[in-house]
Amino acid sequence: MALLLFFAFLAGLPADERLKQCLEQKDRACVARILATPPATDSVEELVLAARGYMFLQRNVEAAAAIDRALQIEPGDYALLMERGWICQRSGDQPSAIHSFLLAAKAKPASPEVFYELGMSFFFAREFARASKHFEHALALDPANDRAAFMLGVVSIWSEQIEQAEPYFSQAVNLQPDNPHYLLHYGVLLAKEGRNERALELMLRSEKLDPRNPLTHFNIGRVLKSQGKLTDARAELETAVKQRPDFSAALYQLAGVYRQLGDQARARRTLEHFQTASAAEKNAEQDPIDAALSQ
Repeated sequence: MALLLFFAFLAGLPADERLKQCLEQKDRACVARILATPPATDSVEELVLAARGYMFLQRNVEAAAAIDRALQIEPGDYALLMERGWICQRSGDQPSAIHSFLLAAKAKPASPEVFYELGMSFFFAREFARASKHFEHALALDPANDRAAFMLGVVSIWSEQIEQAEPYFSQAVNLQPDNPHYLLHYGVLLAKEGRNERALELMLRSEKLDPRNPLTHFNIGRVLKSQGKLTDARAELETAVKQRPDFSAALYQLAGVYRQLGDQARARRTLEHFQTASAAEKNAEQDPIDAALSQ
């Protein structure tokens, strides 16, 4: 009944308002139904909304086309250039994203957001020196920019300058002490340096804030295993695998824990599962920011 009332409510709205409601509800079928007819409008607001709908449906080319139409109406507009940059960035077209963000930086040269996004696109393009330069500029413009501080830590690790990562992760955590992502990355860094007690403290805080992240359980399990706390390690690694059944790194660690606990049958089955999952993971895309958390 509630669903019927919602659809009746939508039917009485203009198309752009209906699309906005469908996006808020994260209703793919509803968004697709409205965008089945391409927007015939000169309204920048409606074109931006349509672009967001296309992105929600992963129809990236149509999303970029909608923003390009908006930019024809308002050329050089900072918000539209940022929107186009985000679309290209999320579509994997980093050169086009960088071009849009550079134009946005001309329109608004004191915006820390545009330099942060430039850093992200250079990071995704694996141009770490240029990414670092733009994150540093974003942080100079806004010293409270926790995202730029965090990404400087991530770039330091990818650039194999691990000793430079800790101050940035510490800064990010100080700015956002309840961000589970920051806490986890900082904890993993400290574990790599052998500072397991402090690493566990940070990881357990992250786990409490976000108990559904398999990477958190995996890394806690890995540290506990290194400390010889095999029963606790098994529980964390089993949780990681339950949350992500084909998590190859967790399966490998769990097989080792089973073997050390004397459960050879489970160790063998888990190792077989690991081999299958590992082969599949080689062909799968992985978030480059989180990649270091399972190495």
